[in-house]
Amino acid sequence: MDKVLVVGGRTTGLMMAAELARRDIPVRCIDKSPGIDPHVRANLLHSRTLEIFQGLGIDEQATLGSVSEIGFVFYREGQRVGESPHTPIDSPFPFGMSQSQAHTEATLAAYLESLGSEVERDVSLAALNQDEDGVTVTLRHGDEREEIAQYQWVIACDGAHSAVRHHIGEAFPGDADDIPYILGDVLIDGDEDLEPDKGHVFFHDSGVLFAFTRLPGNRHFLVASLREEISTEGMPALRQLQDIVTERAGASLQLRDPHWLAYFRINYRLVPRYRQDRVFLAGDAAHVHSLLAGQGMNTGIQDAHNLAWKLAQVARGRASAGFLDSYEVERRVVAEEILETTRKITKAMESYAELPQEDRETFVSHLYTPQAARLDAARHLQEVDLDYSASPLSVSVADDLERGPKPGTRAPDATDLVFKGKATSLFKLRADDQYRLFFFCGTPNPPPVEAIRDAVAASERFTLWLKPYVVGDETVDSTFAGQTLIIDREGNMHRIYGADSPCIYLVRPDGYVAYRSSDLTSVGAYFEQTGLTGH
Repeated sequence: MDKVLVVGGRTTGLMMAAELARRDIPVRCIDKSPGIDPHVRANLLHSRTLEIFQGLGIDEQATLGSVSEIGFVFYREGQRVGESPHTPIDSPFPFGMSQSQAHTEATLAAYLESLGSEVERDVSLAALNQDEDGVTVTLRHGDEREEIAQYQWVIACDGAHSAVRHHIGEAFPGDADDIPYILGDVLIDGDEDLEPDKGHVFFHDSGVLFAFTRLPGNRHFLVASLREEISTEGMPALRQLQDIVTERAGASLQLRDPHWLAYFRINYRLVPRYRQDRVFLAGDAAHVHSLLAGQGMNTGIQDAHNLAWKLAQVARGRASAGFLDSYEVERRVVAEEILETTRKITKAMESYAELPQEDRETFVSHLYTPQAARLDAARHLQEVDLDYSASPLSVSVADDLERGPKPGTRAPDATDLVFKGKATSLFKLRADDQYRLFFFCGTPNPPPVEAIRDAVAASERFTLWLKPYVVGDETVDSTFAGQTLIIDREGNMHRIYGADSPCIYLVRPDGYVAYRSSDLTSVGAYFEQTGLTGH
């Protein structure tokens, strides 16, 4: 019996399959489509997603030809009235990057192939049944041939109309927005004033128009609201979108060469459960929401990043199946917040046309993010402020540190490091399959050498789960010979992690702090509380 079947070969499924394949977990990924979808509905890679890609070594390819998104420009009745800039965040990727979904899919597909796997195209799920021993599926190939196969786990990454979700009878409660939309991927003549590193939002009596000038070949992704009474049957024509652009943005913008046009209705839906025994739901199969803020694709990729390392540990027998319950605990709350936030933003944008004239100027002024709040807003938009502190995998039993990232939060990057003789940063250390246990020497000189050596030796009983690193200044080269060393040349990592005195940080394989303490030998408390096998 094979280990894992991933149903769906778009960004979430590709990420899931790749994350399992690089951990040598036998995985099969199928998709009912014949190839990568050229239609662009997701065109923004958030900073946290790019950080994850950097750990996989695919960030440069993923951002090839991309443009930083540095803010939004607002217009009223065709006239520019101001802009709201994004604040750069504490990341190697201070802004989100525009990139077509097709390019992101191609990058992930190539990475999956480099790991010895690939997506099987023109294969769909026809039936699914599970019992305590595994999951039996019927697959239908493009030539109508049917195949029956068994897997230990099945992961649904097959989108909003998920066949997996249907076969397991999981509800998808929620509602649809009353306002329909028209979407288009087009070229625009006369677009010189549409800066490519900004989103452009046009408010008008007839509705709102979003212009994202950030696609390869200087193409534009347009999103425009329609009147409720307008029919969205069939396919839209370029003339319909041109009329909307002329009305809301001005006649100088002339559309041509549409790659595709479509009608779209926003849904807000969230499954009650992310897991039914041996079947998991991820990405749009688990949650859908407004496309504003570009959260959908990024959230799906991060769902995969969260689940895959945990499933790998269970597949290897290092953790019980209950370990996987943390996936829903951590990720469902993220989706809940995104549904709430994107609904609020979308409803606010849609309300403009219903406001009396005297309230419209005030409405637009409220869209500007105050200077004092811009950093928090940017960190939230870029998904670097996720908090898993309520997770059973975040342990604070011995947390006595006053500064630095707390259990459940993202472990931040640190620069000016030397690892194995090469200058690097923390995020550039390639992602692996183990927790990282950092032993900080602290700022006193000299550090408590014997205490750190003894603590490193004591951690060896958890060698299946973690890899220890000693973090200190240039003197650690000779003092801790034989250990895995990170030389913190300028003390940046110590400052960022609040390591004024010797302490430990345990960081999960997906880059979140699991545990920290000034007690150098206390990491066993984490494994005791989480019930993980330590040998």
